[in-house]
Amino acid sequence: MSDSPTRPPSRPPLMAVGLLSAAVLAYEILLMRLFAIVHWHHFAFMIISVALLGYGASGTFLSLLPAMSLERLRFLFLTGTVGFSLTSVFCFAGAQQMPFNALEIFWDPRQWFYLAGVYGLLWIPFFLAATGIGAVLRFYERLIPRIYAADLTGAGIGAGLAAGVFFYLPTAAALLIVSSVGAAAALAAGWRWRMLYRRRMILVVLVLAVLTGLAAMRWGRIAINPYKPLAQILRIPATRQIHEGHHPMGWFSAVESPGVPLRHAPGLSLASDAPIPDQVGLFVDAAGMKVVDRYAGHPGSMTYLQQSTLSLGFYLRPRAGRVLIAGAGGGQDVLRAVAHGARQIDAIDPHPHFARILEGPLLDFSGWSFLENRVRYQTTTLRAFLKPPARGYDVIQLPLAGGGGSDAAAFGEDTLLTVEGLGQVWPHLSAHGLLVMPLWIRLPPRSSLKAFVLALQVLENHGVPRPSEHLAVIRDGLTAVILVGRSPLHRVEREGVRRFCRRWGFDLVYLADLRPGEANRRNVLARAFFAEGTRRLAGEEREDFVSRYKFDLRAPTDDRPFFGQFFRWRSLSEIVSLRAAGGIGLMDWGYPVLLGTLLQAAFFSLMLIGVPLWWLRRSSQEKTGAKARRITLCYFGVIGVGFIFMEMGFLNRLTVFLHHPLLAVTLTLSGFLLGAGAGSLGASMAVKRGWSALQLLRRSLATVAVLGFITLGSAPLLFQRFITAAPVLKILLALALILPLALAMGTAFPLGMTVLTGGRPRLVSWAWGINGCATVIGAIAAPLLAIHGGYALILGVSLLLYLSGFALVVRSGGLKFQSIS
Repeated sequence: MSDSPTRPPSRPPLMAVGLLSAAVLAYEILLMRLFAIVHWHHFAFMIISVALLGYGASGTFLSLLPAMSLERLRFLFLTGTVGFSLTSVFCFAGAQQMPFNALEIFWDPRQWFYLAGVYGLLWIPFFLAATGIGAVLRFYERLIPRIYAADLTGAGIGAGLAAGVFFYLPTAAALLIVSSVGAAAALAAGWRWRMLYRRRMILVVLVLAVLTGLAAMRWGRIAINPYKPLAQILRIPATRQIHEGHHPMGWFSAVESPGVPLRHAPGLSLASDAPIPDQVGLFVDAAGMKVVDRYAGHPGSMTYLQQSTLSLGFYLRPRAGRVLIAGAGGGQDVLRAVAHGARQIDAIDPHPHFARILEGPLLDFSGWSFLENRVRYQTTTLRAFLKPPARGYDVIQLPLAGGGGSDAAAFGEDTLLTVEGLGQVWPHLSAHGLLVMPLWIRLPPRSSLKAFVLALQVLENHGVPRPSEHLAVIRDGLTAVILVGRSPLHRVEREGVRRFCRRWGFDLVYLADLRPGEANRRNVLARAFFAEGTRRLAGEEREDFVSRYKFDLRAPTDDRPFFGQFFRWRSLSEIVSLRAAGGIGLMDWGYPVLLGTLLQAAFFSLMLIGVPLWWLRRSSQEKTGAKARRITLCYFGVIGVGFIFMEMGFLNRLTVFLHHPLLAVTLTLSGFLLGAGAGSLGASMAVKRGWSALQLLRRSLATVAVLGFITLGSAPLLFQRFITAAPVLKILLALALILPLALAMGTAFPLGMTVLTGGRPRLVSWAWGINGCATVIGAIAAPLLAIHGGYALILGVSLLLYLSGFALVVRSGGLKFQSIS
């Protein structure tokens, strides 16, 4: 059935669809980055949910509309494109005014209304854009593969544009580009349709674009959550931001506070008598403060750095020959090594602005020129830097981990603090080298215990016969340091640890020969919780202790790289029962918030899918049988979840393989979207040459399953074989694994539309909505499943879903379907 008695007089506006899709995906990625800055990392999942719910709602809206004429199509598409162009700026500005604070969501009911307000505002641009694209799909139902190819190709270009351009620009400029591309889509559609009034339309669109641009420049500033560290620092009188840098690795800020000087010294002893020099605070995404100390070339001025828990490794290895500092930031740990007489220091950090500010605007302040002969600072990740052959470092110091007492990083993936990550570091220690793992701590103990389990697992994996003899742990009130020796810590070294703790007032937590009464003597707790936990973990009852503990202490792996995830459901009732006594502070709220987002998305998805289903059953105009409705619902649901699961699984694999999160994101999104777009276009050409759409769909789904299982089995072996290869070769290998799968996956949606909907316009729109809603659920469910079963489970489930799609298509063989013309 067609929406109009005659075929449309013109071809679909493919360029306009591609431009609009590029703008939408770029806007989605931009919002994800902005929400990571404004709030915290895991709120990026909320943006995925909002975006795809907009797509689901558009399908519901279109399925309820009566027959569509060309004039109605023009109105809907132009309204969608121009509306997206306007609302992408104004709705973002409105969402910035909402006083939503995630930290208060469990005890302030108003925060749920503010969150709903943020959802409602940011939902609008995605709904408008998806309505425009969905209207084109419904009107030109015989050309769905070509339209879908344009949609995916545009999205792939948008993903590359966002990663390659947007994160180097201020927010206002990035929003202006998004808005302008949306306006360009409206102009391209008008030109394609040869509208008689296109001159007036062009004038109106240009005027609106200028007004939107002015709005972006006026309201495009980021309103940071008042509880984030940067916002707190900027409240200090006379504090000012002296440098700002935009980069895909994060928004960089440098702050000075001449009125109330900064005194950032994690782990500093309460007995310290050394002066702290002037400092400049450095922030990435408004969090995780690091500092640059004023240094004039005199190591004696850095004495205070020797009086910290983080100095334990250098205290045991004074005048170390070779030192490696990971997460070097503003160079405080580098100066710590210098103060202890280290002779050669390799410092690395993945964010390029740290090195730039030390060697540029703050060169005189940091005294970096005095360190040129001793320090090599490189912009890279630790796992990318540590390649064979082994380098033999006397001390390798990892960055301070554990979230600084915040539990917002539950879904922040850390591929260094994994069994494989530390396993890669281990061979680069010299025969008597020390690995230093500093951590923020919380009560009850969790991060230090999890890191202790991780260290034990790494030692056991390398065949160390008595791992407990290689470990030492100390703490103060806020930090802990785990020391891992390449060789067993002998008696002199253990006595050195004791002497260090006595001198500076730190607490012993673990030594192989720790004596009763030595722990919990200075920073006194009700019980020696830390020492008791490490003692039991080092003994034979480790597995029982980990399984019974109230927090998740399992050692993270590359397949489950969630070091900051401690939440366990069985502890929830106890935490809630202590709410009145402040027990809610024990909550690791990242997991429950994401689960709440999933339940919310599932509720709205059911509503958006159910309303058209009710309408289709009642409508006399649509002769849609129960079997067709049932198969349509199941099929587009499983391929929607399957597609996003496959993308997220590959994103995890490539992040580990390429050692570069940005490159992994760009390759995954662009590779899958562009490949799927090419597959959709190829399907259109194949059917036009006489192939059966039904047979082609069956073969494509079977190909996805077969290629997927082959890839799932071979990828780990290939990645291990080429882990040290040149970057270009690794990128080519990644694309060789992605593109064949993406080509086959790209046919599942458009051919399914043709085969299963039978050209029924409302069923086409309903399927469009189902796919969007299913993708919402999949995007949020994926990390939840990965925490429990790993990303290998995500990839396996994706393939099973595509096999289910194949079974549904086979079962639908009796349904009538039409060919693509």
